[in-house]
Amino acid sequence: MSRKLPDFLEGYLAYTDNTEPPRSYHVWCALSVIAAALKRRVYIKWGHKLIYPNMYVVLIGPSGRCRKGTAMGIAEEIVRDAGIMVTGESVTREQLIRAMAESIDSFENPSTGEIEFHCSMYCMSQELSVFLGQGETRFLADLTDWYDCRKEWRYETKQSGKDHLTGVCFNLLGATAADWLQSILPEEAVGGGFTSRIIFVVEEKKGKIIPEYSVTKEQLELKSALVHDLQQILLMAGEMRFEEKARKAYEAWYLDQERKMDRGEMPIADPRFSGYCDRRATHVRKLAMVMSASRSNSMTVTLKDFERALACLLEIEPNMAKTFGGMGKAKYADATDKIIGILQERRSVRRSDLLRMFYRDVDSLGMDIIEKVLVDMNLIKVKIDPLNNETVYELR
Repeated sequence: MSRKLPDFLEGYLAYTDNTEPPRSYHVWCALSVIAAALKRRVYIKWGHKLIYPNMYVVLIGPSGRCRKGTAMGIAEEIVRDAGIMVTGESVTREQLIRAMAESIDSFENPSTGEIEFHCSMYCMSQELSVFLGQGETRFLADLTDWYDCRKEWRYETKQSGKDHLTGVCFNLLGATAADWLQSILPEEAVGGGFTSRIIFVVEEKKGKIIPEYSVTKEQLELKSALVHDLQQILLMAGEMRFEEKARKAYEAWYLDQERKMDRGEMPIADPRFSGYCDRRATHVRKLAMVMSASRSNSMTVTLKDFERALACLLEIEPNMAKTFGGMGKAKYADATDKIIGILQERRSVRRSDLLRMFYRDVDSLGMDIIEKVLVDMNLIKVKIDPLNNETVYELR
Protein backbone atom coordinates (compact mmCIF):
# COMPACT_ATOMS: atom_id res chain seq x y z
CA MET A 1 0.00 0.00 0.00
CA SER A 2 1.39 3.42 -0.96
CA ARG A 3 1.89 6.46 1.25
CA LYS A 4 -0.75 9.19 1.46
CA LEU A 5 1.70 12.04 2.11
CA PRO A 6 4.85 13.08 0.19
CA ASP A 7 6.75 13.35 3.46
CA PHE A 8 5.79 12.37 7.03
CA LEU A 9 7.78 15.14 8.73
CA GLU A 10 6.33 17.89 6.53
CA GLY A 11 2.84 16.48 7.01
CA TYR A 12 3.36 16.38 10.78
CA LEU A 13 4.51 20.01 10.84
CA ALA A 14 1.41 21.01 8.86
CA TYR A 15 -0.78 19.07 11.30
CA THR A 16 0.77 20.81 14.33
CA ASP A 17 1.10 24.28 12.77
CA ASN A 18 -1.78 25.83 14.74
CA THR A 19 -0.40 24.89 18.17
CA GLU A 20 1.71 26.71 20.76
CA PRO A 21 4.84 24.52 21.17
CA PRO A 22 7.99 25.71 19.35
CA ARG A 23 8.48 24.25 15.88
CA SER A 24 11.67 22.48 16.98
CA TYR A 25 9.67 20.43 19.50
CA HIS A 26 7.33 19.22 16.76
CA VAL A 27 10.24 18.45 14.41
CA TRP A 28 11.99 16.25 16.94
CA CYS A 29 8.80 14.59 18.16
CA ALA A 30 8.09 13.59 14.55
CA LEU A 31 11.64 12.33 14.00
CA SER A 32 11.49 10.32 17.23
CA VAL A 33 8.18 8.78 16.18
CA ILE A 34 9.65 7.67 12.83
CA ALA A 35 12.69 6.18 14.59
CA ALA A 36 10.40 4.27 16.95
CA ALA A 37 8.39 2.89 14.02
CA LEU A 38 11.55 1.62 12.30
CA LYS A 39 12.44 -0.39 15.43
CA ARG A 40 15.35 -2.78 14.90
CA ARG A 41 14.13 -3.80 11.46
CA VAL A 42 16.12 -1.23 9.43
CA TYR A 43 19.88 -0.64 9.52
CA ILE A 44 22.88 0.58 7.55
CA LYS A 45 26.22 -1.21 7.32
CA TRP A 46 29.07 1.03 8.40
CA GLY A 47 32.43 -0.65 8.39
CA HIS A 48 32.30 -3.68 10.68
CA LYS A 49 29.10 -2.67 12.45
CA LEU A 50 25.41 -2.10 11.86
CA ILE A 51 23.82 1.23 12.77
CA TYR A 52 20.14 1.34 13.69
CA PRO A 53 18.05 4.56 13.64
CA ASN A 54 16.95 4.56 17.30
CA MET A 55 17.33 7.90 19.10
CA TYR A 56 17.17 9.47 22.55
CA VAL A 57 15.48 12.89 22.29
CA VAL A 58 14.80 15.15 25.29
CA LEU A 59 12.81 18.39 25.10
CA ILE A 60 14.10 21.03 27.54
CA GLY A 61 12.20 24.14 28.60
CA PRO A 62 10.79 25.99 31.63
CA SER A 63 7.91 24.17 33.32
CA GLY A 64 4.53 25.09 31.82
CA ARG A 65 5.97 27.75 29.54
CA CYS A 66 7.03 25.99 26.35
CA ARG A 67 4.23 23.41 26.08
CA LYS A 68 6.51 20.36 26.12
CA GLY A 69 3.62 18.15 27.21
CA THR A 70 1.40 19.46 24.42
CA ALA A 71 4.00 18.58 21.79
CA MET A 72 4.50 15.10 23.20
CA GLY A 73 0.77 14.51 23.64
CA ILE A 74 0.13 15.11 19.93
CA ALA A 75 2.89 12.66 19.01
CA GLU A 76 1.64 10.05 21.46
CA GLU A 77 -1.87 10.08 19.96
CA ILE A 78 -0.50 9.29 16.52
CA VAL A 79 1.84 6.62 17.88
CA ARG A 80 -0.92 4.80 19.74
CA ASP A 81 -3.35 5.06 16.80
CA ALA A 82 -0.69 3.47 14.59
CA GLY A 83 -0.38 0.55 17.01
CA ILE A 84 3.14 1.20 18.31
CA MET A 85 3.62 -0.12 21.84
CA VAL A 86 4.71 2.53 24.33
CA THR A 87 6.04 1.72 27.78
CA GLY A 88 4.72 3.47 30.87
CA GLU A 89 7.02 6.14 32.27
CA SER A 90 6.61 5.10 35.91
CA VAL A 91 8.30 1.69 35.82
CA THR A 92 11.17 0.11 37.69
CA ARG A 93 14.31 -1.07 35.93
CA GLU A 94 13.24 -4.70 36.37
CA GLN A 95 9.72 -4.04 35.05
CA LEU A 96 11.08 -2.33 31.94
CA ILE A 97 13.52 -5.14 31.22
CA ARG A 98 10.73 -7.68 31.62
CA ALA A 99 8.46 -5.67 29.30
CA MET A 100 11.23 -5.59 26.68
CA ALA A 101 11.75 -9.35 26.98
CA GLU A 102 8.01 -9.92 26.49
CA SER A 103 7.94 -7.60 23.46
CA ILE A 104 10.16 -9.95 21.42
CA ASP A 105 9.10 -10.09 17.77
CA SER A 106 10.48 -11.50 14.53
CA PHE A 107 10.58 -10.61 10.84
CA GLU A 108 12.13 -11.88 7.66
CA ASN A 109 15.00 -9.65 6.63
CA PRO A 110 14.50 -9.09 2.88
CA SER A 111 18.20 -8.23 2.50
CA THR A 112 19.41 -11.58 3.83
CA GLY A 113 16.35 -13.86 3.75
CA GLU A 114 16.93 -14.72 7.42
CA ILE A 115 14.44 -14.60 10.29
CA GLU A 116 15.59 -12.07 12.88
CA PHE A 117 14.35 -11.46 16.43
CA HIS A 118 14.27 -8.17 18.27
CA CYS A 119 13.03 -6.58 21.51
CA SER A 120 12.04 -3.06 20.48
CA MET A 121 10.56 -0.60 22.97
CA TYR A 122 9.51 3.06 22.86
CA CYS A 123 9.32 5.24 25.96
CA MET A 124 7.52 8.60 25.91
CA SER A 125 8.02 10.38 29.22
CA GLN A 126 6.51 13.84 29.66
CA GLU A 127 8.48 14.16 32.91
CA LEU A 128 11.86 12.54 32.56
CA SER A 129 12.50 12.56 36.31
CA VAL A 130 9.64 10.08 36.77
CA PHE A 131 11.16 7.66 34.25
CA LEU A 132 14.84 7.99 35.19
CA GLY A 133 14.41 8.43 38.93
CA GLN A 134 16.88 10.37 41.04
CA GLY A 135 20.51 9.58 40.24
CA GLU A 136 19.86 5.97 39.23
CA THR A 137 23.33 5.23 37.86
CA ARG A 138 22.62 1.55 37.16
CA PHE A 139 19.55 2.41 35.07
CA LEU A 140 21.51 5.09 33.19
CA ALA A 141 24.17 2.47 32.43
CA ASP A 142 21.46 0.19 31.00
CA LEU A 143 20.14 2.96 28.76
CA THR A 144 23.67 3.69 27.58
CA ASP A 145 24.10 0.02 26.63
CA TRP A 146 20.73 -0.16 24.86
CA TYR A 147 21.50 2.80 22.60
CA ASP A 148 23.88 0.70 20.51
CA CYS A 149 21.20 -1.97 19.85
CA ARG A 150 23.20 -4.95 20.97
CA LYS A 151 22.35 -8.30 19.44
CA GLU A 152 22.45 -9.89 22.89
CA TRP A 153 22.16 -8.05 26.20
CA ARG A 154 22.53 -9.96 29.46
CA TYR A 155 21.21 -8.91 32.84
CA GLU A 156 20.48 -10.24 36.30
CA THR A 157 17.19 -10.12 38.20
CA LYS A 158 16.63 -10.67 41.90
CA GLN A 159 14.14 -13.49 41.37
CA SER A 160 15.08 -15.11 38.06
CA GLY A 161 18.86 -14.96 38.08
CA LYS A 162 20.63 -14.29 34.78
CA ASP A 163 18.69 -13.68 31.59
CA HIS A 164 19.15 -11.84 28.31
CA LEU A 165 17.42 -9.78 25.65
CA THR A 166 17.77 -10.63 21.98
CA GLY A 167 18.00 -7.76 19.49
CA VAL A 168 17.72 -4.76 21.83
CA CYS A 169 16.30 -1.53 20.41
CA PHE A 170 15.21 1.32 22.68
CA ASN A 171 13.83 4.71 21.65
CA LEU A 172 13.30 7.52 24.15
CA LEU A 173 11.33 10.75 23.84
CA GLY A 174 11.38 12.70 27.10
CA ALA A 175 10.87 16.18 28.48
CA THR A 176 11.99 18.09 31.54
CA ALA A 177 12.98 21.52 32.79
CA ALA A 178 16.70 22.30 32.78
CA ASP A 179 16.82 22.82 36.56
CA TRP A 180 15.39 19.33 37.12
CA LEU A 181 18.40 17.75 35.42
CA GLN A 182 20.48 18.48 38.50
CA SER A 183 18.38 16.02 40.49
CA ILE A 184 17.90 13.49 37.68
CA LEU A 185 21.50 13.12 36.53
CA PRO A 186 24.44 12.46 38.84
CA GLU A 187 27.40 14.73 38.10
CA GLU A 188 29.46 11.87 36.64
CA ALA A 189 26.75 11.20 34.03
CA VAL A 190 26.89 14.71 32.56
CA GLY A 191 29.03 14.84 29.45
CA GLY A 192 29.72 11.12 29.59
CA GLY A 193 28.31 8.08 27.85
CA PHE A 194 24.63 8.61 28.55
CA THR A 195 24.23 12.33 27.80
CA SER A 196 26.45 12.07 24.70
CA ARG A 197 23.75 9.83 23.21
CA ILE A 198 20.94 12.35 23.82
CA ILE A 199 19.78 15.07 21.47
CA PHE A 200 18.63 17.93 23.70
CA VAL A 201 16.10 20.29 22.13
CA VAL A 202 16.17 23.47 24.22
CA GLU A 203 13.61 26.27 24.01
CA GLU A 204 12.72 29.07 26.40
CA LYS A 205 9.31 30.21 25.20
CA LYS A 206 6.29 29.15 23.15
CA GLY A 207 6.41 29.08 19.41
CA LYS A 208 3.03 30.79 19.08
CA ILE A 209 0.34 32.23 21.35
CA ILE A 210 -3.04 30.72 20.51
CA PRO A 211 -5.90 31.66 22.90
CA GLU A 212 -8.28 29.00 21.58
CA TYR A 213 -7.30 25.82 19.81
CA SER A 214 -9.68 23.85 17.64
CA VAL A 215 -9.17 20.84 15.38
CA THR A 216 -10.48 21.32 11.84
CA LYS A 217 -11.78 18.68 9.46
CA GLU A 218 -8.64 19.12 7.35
CA GLN A 219 -6.46 18.45 10.38
CA LEU A 220 -8.39 15.28 11.20
CA GLU A 221 -7.86 14.08 7.64
CA LEU A 222 -4.17 14.93 7.93
CA LYS A 223 -3.92 12.99 11.19
CA SER A 224 -5.51 9.97 9.53
CA ALA A 225 -2.94 10.18 6.72
CA LEU A 226 -0.10 10.44 9.26
CA VAL A 227 -1.31 7.33 11.09
CA HIS A 228 -1.60 5.46 7.79
CA ASP A 229 1.91 6.44 6.67
CA LEU A 230 3.39 5.58 10.07
CA GLN A 231 1.89 2.11 9.70
CA GLN A 232 3.66 1.87 6.33
CA ILE A 233 6.94 2.83 8.00
CA LEU A 234 6.33 0.02 10.49
CA LEU A 235 6.55 -2.44 7.58
CA MET A 236 10.00 -1.32 6.44
CA ALA A 237 12.79 -3.85 6.93
CA GLY A 238 16.30 -4.65 5.75
CA GLU A 239 19.46 -2.79 4.83
CA MET A 240 19.27 0.89 3.97
CA ARG A 241 22.03 2.25 1.73
CA PHE A 242 23.58 5.66 1.14
CA GLU A 243 23.49 6.64 -2.50
CA GLU A 244 26.88 7.71 -3.88
CA LYS A 245 26.23 11.47 -3.76
CA ALA A 246 25.03 11.22 -0.16
CA ARG A 247 28.03 9.13 0.89
CA LYS A 248 30.51 11.57 -0.70
CA ALA A 249 28.77 14.55 0.92
CA TYR A 250 28.86 12.79 4.30
CA GLU A 251 32.57 11.95 3.91
CA ALA A 252 33.43 15.55 3.00
CA TRP A 253 31.44 16.86 5.98
CA TYR A 254 32.99 14.30 8.33
CA LEU A 255 36.56 15.13 7.32
CA ASP A 256 35.87 18.87 7.67
CA GLN A 257 34.31 18.35 11.11
CA GLU A 258 37.29 16.29 12.33
CA ARG A 259 39.78 18.91 11.12
CA LYS A 260 37.87 21.65 12.92
CA MET A 261 37.72 19.69 16.17
CA ASP A 262 41.45 18.96 15.94
CA ARG A 263 41.91 22.75 15.88
CA GLY A 264 39.69 23.10 18.92
CA GLU A 265 36.67 24.37 16.96
CA MET A 266 33.96 22.28 18.58
CA PRO A 267 30.34 22.23 17.32
CA ILE A 268 29.32 23.04 20.92
CA ALA A 269 31.93 24.90 22.96
CA ASP A 270 30.75 23.66 26.38
CA PRO A 271 33.21 20.90 27.42
CA ARG A 272 30.31 18.93 28.87
CA PHE A 273 29.27 18.27 25.26
CA SER A 274 32.64 16.88 24.17
CA GLY A 275 31.15 13.36 24.21
CA TYR A 276 28.24 14.50 22.07
CA CYS A 277 30.63 16.15 19.60
CA ASP A 278 32.60 12.90 19.29
CA ARG A 279 29.33 11.01 18.66
CA ARG A 280 27.86 13.67 16.36
CA ALA A 281 28.57 11.73 13.16
CA THR A 282 26.54 8.79 14.48
CA HIS A 283 23.62 11.12 15.21
CA VAL A 284 23.81 12.42 11.63
CA ARG A 285 23.79 8.90 10.15
CA LYS A 286 20.80 7.87 12.25
CA LEU A 287 18.95 11.06 11.30
CA ALA A 288 19.68 10.54 7.61
CA MET A 289 18.02 7.11 7.83
CA VAL A 290 14.99 8.65 9.55
CA MET A 291 14.77 11.35 6.86
CA SER A 292 14.77 8.66 4.18
CA ALA A 293 11.96 6.78 5.92
CA SER A 294 10.03 10.03 6.31
CA ARG A 295 9.61 10.45 2.55
CA SER A 296 9.36 6.86 1.23
CA ASN A 297 10.04 3.13 1.65
CA SER A 298 12.90 3.31 -0.89
CA MET A 299 15.52 2.19 1.68
CA THR A 300 17.94 4.70 0.13
CA VAL A 301 19.55 7.70 1.82
CA THR A 302 19.75 10.47 -0.76
CA LEU A 303 21.82 13.65 -0.74
CA LYS A 304 18.71 15.58 0.32
CA ASP A 305 18.15 13.19 3.24
CA PHE A 306 21.69 13.80 4.48
CA GLU A 307 21.35 17.58 4.06
CA ARG A 308 18.02 17.63 5.94
CA ALA A 309 19.51 15.56 8.77
CA LEU A 310 22.48 17.88 9.16
CA ALA A 311 20.27 20.98 8.96
CA CYS A 312 18.07 19.68 11.79
CA LEU A 313 21.08 19.29 14.09
CA LEU A 314 22.61 22.64 13.12
CA GLU A 315 19.32 24.35 13.95
CA ILE A 316 19.17 23.14 17.56
CA GLU A 317 22.86 22.88 18.52
CA PRO A 318 23.31 26.61 19.37
CA ASN A 319 20.82 26.18 22.25
CA MET A 320 22.10 22.81 23.47
CA ALA A 321 24.68 24.28 25.86
CA LYS A 322 21.81 25.76 27.89
CA THR A 323 20.87 22.23 28.90
CA PHE A 324 23.45 22.10 31.68
CA GLY A 325 23.74 25.83 32.27
CA GLY A 326 23.01 25.68 36.01
CA MET A 327 24.93 22.50 36.71
CA GLY A 328 28.44 22.78 38.08
CA LYS A 329 30.61 22.91 41.19
CA ALA A 330 30.82 26.71 41.38
CA LYS A 331 28.78 28.05 44.32
CA TYR A 332 26.73 30.45 42.20
CA ALA A 333 26.61 28.44 38.95
CA ASP A 334 22.82 28.16 38.88
CA ALA A 335 22.19 31.84 39.70
CA THR A 336 24.85 32.94 37.19
CA ASP A 337 23.19 30.92 34.45
CA LYS A 338 19.77 32.42 35.22
CA ILE A 339 21.21 35.94 35.24
CA ILE A 340 22.84 35.32 31.84
CA GLY A 341 19.42 34.21 30.55
CA ILE A 342 17.81 37.42 31.78
CA LEU A 343 20.57 39.53 30.22
CA GLN A 344 20.18 37.73 26.89
CA GLU A 345 16.47 38.47 26.96
CA ARG A 346 16.56 42.10 28.17
CA ARG A 347 20.07 43.14 27.01
CA SER A 348 20.28 45.52 30.02
CA VAL A 349 19.26 45.10 33.69
CA ARG A 350 19.79 46.95 36.95
CA ARG A 351 21.80 45.23 39.69
CA SER A 352 19.07 46.08 42.20
CA ASP A 353 16.47 44.31 40.04
CA LEU A 354 18.61 41.16 39.92
CA LEU A 355 19.05 41.21 43.71
CA ARG A 356 15.26 41.45 44.13
CA MET A 357 14.77 38.52 41.75
CA PHE A 358 17.41 36.27 43.32
CA TYR A 359 17.51 37.34 46.96
CA ARG A 360 16.83 33.73 48.00
CA ASP A 361 20.00 32.56 46.25
CA VAL A 362 22.41 35.50 46.13
CA ASP A 363 23.31 38.32 48.53
CA SER A 364 25.31 41.46 47.68
CA LEU A 365 28.65 39.72 48.15
CA GLY A 366 27.50 36.87 45.91
CA MET A 367 26.39 39.35 43.26
CA ASP A 368 29.88 40.91 43.39
CA ILE A 369 31.34 37.49 42.57
CA ILE A 370 28.87 36.90 39.71
CA GLU A 371 29.55 40.38 38.34
CA LYS A 372 33.30 39.73 38.28
CA VAL A 373 32.79 36.36 36.57
CA LEU A 374 30.61 37.91 33.84
CA VAL A 375 33.06 40.76 33.31
CA ASP A 376 36.01 38.35 33.12
CA MET A 377 34.04 36.29 30.59
CA ASN A 378 33.63 39.51 28.57
CA LEU A 379 29.86 39.02 28.58
CA ILE A 380 28.80 42.28 30.20
CA LYS A 381 29.67 45.95 30.56
CA VAL A 382 29.12 47.54 33.97
CA LYS A 383 27.76 51.10 33.90
CA ILE A 384 26.44 53.59 36.41
CA ASP A 385 23.08 55.26 35.84
CA PRO A 386 23.89 58.90 36.86
CA LEU A 387 20.24 59.83 37.47
CA ASN A 388 19.63 57.14 40.08
CA ASN A 389 23.25 56.32 40.99
CA GLU A 390 22.56 52.65 40.23
CA THR A 391 24.72 49.92 38.74
CA VAL A 392 23.49 48.64 35.38
CA TYR A 393 24.69 45.53 33.54
CA GLU A 394 24.60 45.56 29.74
CA LEU A 395 25.16 42.51 27.55
CA ARG A 396 28.10 42.94 25.18
